[in-house]
Amino acid sequence: MEPDNTGSVDTTDRQALFTELVQLTYATIAEPEKFHDLIELWEKCLTSQIVTDGTGDATEFTGHLNSALQIFDRIGRIQRDTDRARRLLESFTMPALICGSQRNILHINTRLRAKLGEEDPLELLAQSELGDQVANWPDTQSVAFAQTSTGTAGIQTAIITRLPAAFGNDIGSSRNFLVIFNDISEANEVWGMIAEKYGLTQAETQVLVLLAKGMKAEEIAALREVSINTVRAHIRGLLEKSDSKSQGDLVRSSVFLIAQVQSLNVVSQALHPAEDAPADREARLILPSGRMISYREYGARDGRPVLYLHGMMAGPDLPESVKSDALRNGIRILAPSRPGFGRTDTIPAEGMELIRQSCRDLLAFIDTLSLERVFVIGNLSAVGIAVNFADRFPDRCVGVLNTGYSGVVTDDLIEGMSTMSRAFARTYQRSRTAIRFLTRAAIASVDFLGAHRMMQRHLRASPVDLAYCERAGCLDMMAEGLKHAIAQGGDAFIKDGYLAVTDWSGVIASLEGRVPVSAMLGSKDQIAPHARVRDRLAELGHYHVEFLEDAGQLVLFQEWPSAVRRIDAAFATRPALPE
Repeated sequence: MEPDNTGSVDTTDRQALFTELVQLTYATIAEPEKFHDLIELWEKCLTSQIVTDGTGDATEFTGHLNSALQIFDRIGRIQRDTDRARRLLESFTMPALICGSQRNILHINTRLRAKLGEEDPLELLAQSELGDQVANWPDTQSVAFAQTSTGTAGIQTAIITRLPAAFGNDIGSSRNFLVIFNDISEANEVWGMIAEKYGLTQAETQVLVLLAKGMKAEEIAALREVSINTVRAHIRGLLEKSDSKSQGDLVRSSVFLIAQVQSLNVVSQALHPAEDAPADREARLILPSGRMISYREYGARDGRPVLYLHGMMAGPDLPESVKSDALRNGIRILAPSRPGFGRTDTIPAEGMELIRQSCRDLLAFIDTLSLERVFVIGNLSAVGIAVNFADRFPDRCVGVLNTGYSGVVTDDLIEGMSTMSRAFARTYQRSRTAIRFLTRAAIASVDFLGAHRMMQRHLRASPVDLAYCERAGCLDMMAEGLKHAIAQGGDAFIKDGYLAVTDWSGVIASLEGRVPVSAMLGSKDQIAPHARVRDRLAELGHYHVEFLEDAGQLVLFQEWPSAVRRIDAAFATRPALPE
């Protein structure tokens, strides 16, 4: 049920609403799942004076916002470090943990947890060479080997490295360490290498493995159900074949060899990307102004150039089906990250000045790549930049296609938006102070819940879009797009609000007779239902708008062949290069 946003709110109700808002704000800090409840309550506040700039006494309100922001920042950093540590540990095929210099364990991976069973992992650091090593780590040391022992795993040799000072300061001590344990189980292929190197029999190899696990000769004899003399004979054979002076030297040299092989595996893992890593071409350009633009390139390198301007949520990535189709159809897609997104330098400007500088950057971008003319796609909120670029540099555009957003914005369109989109749009219109708070709360929720879960929640408002992402396997791509949007903080998020709430119909009208402009909109889009502005769109006779019946807001991805037809037609009538 949508909140009632009409009518006035008296002083008593405003105070009650304010109290509820404060309580839910702090509750959201503890339980990020409440973020969407906060969004709905925020909408109610938009009708009161507590969410406006320069109206009434907002001191108490601002104080609570600032307090909440500090907490959001802190927990956001903690969660980012936690997620980074978890990803790091789970990337190893060996048992591993991250610990602090106080012998405290911050994280362990599933392989170590399985190895320990019911044992307390703190026992690995208590009264052991490993614990002493991390507690008394020399400032000049970067890597070390140490031993520890547990009841079930026996003696363990570990590789220790100190993590960078900036890693995990919010979740532990200033000194944190990555500890990777040697896999001395019978399944480790290195034992086979050792057996081959020294010419060991199968029985001798099995005895060596058990010695490395910390077992005594008597225990090995009992386990293998042989006499103690048989085990001692195997040990003598091991010493002779390996040229070891003692049993201790034999075990240390064997485990050290395992550690060396394991270290090489770690290095190899870092150097070689995963098999499923994307093969997209990603690069950066320094423009003549000195500003840097990060961009991605898909499709045919010598194909017809398409300048793809991404929206807030999707980022510069595209579904695999779109990329492969672009290659087949001879289309070269260039997708720069917008200012403040990803790694592209931000622009310290707002409003139309932000638009002007963004357009100048895009012109310099295509000039640097020696592109005479491009077809421009403005996806979602990037529609505002796309039509302004065409307006300023019509000779450089063979056509403009707006997708998922028309650029025609009315109060009725905002009223029909999904809860989150509507709340952000209205807050942007009412209070710049409040939009910064709401943005920070959103970023903290992404940190806690994960971009994947937040994107799923956002897309639930438009079932056809959620179903498409699940079917096409693009939820991960959309989640990465969300992280791309907040990579430099909330500034790009906030500036995007200007693009989303501004009506660009005047700019679109000015393109008549100068640049062909069209739009693809989804009839089933429930995030920004453009059916509410059909009449306004019809007034722009030269603006060729098509509503696709089975599509939602992600209409560009869902109906990519329709976009290809428009690209083909544009280049047929306005060649990319002068004849």
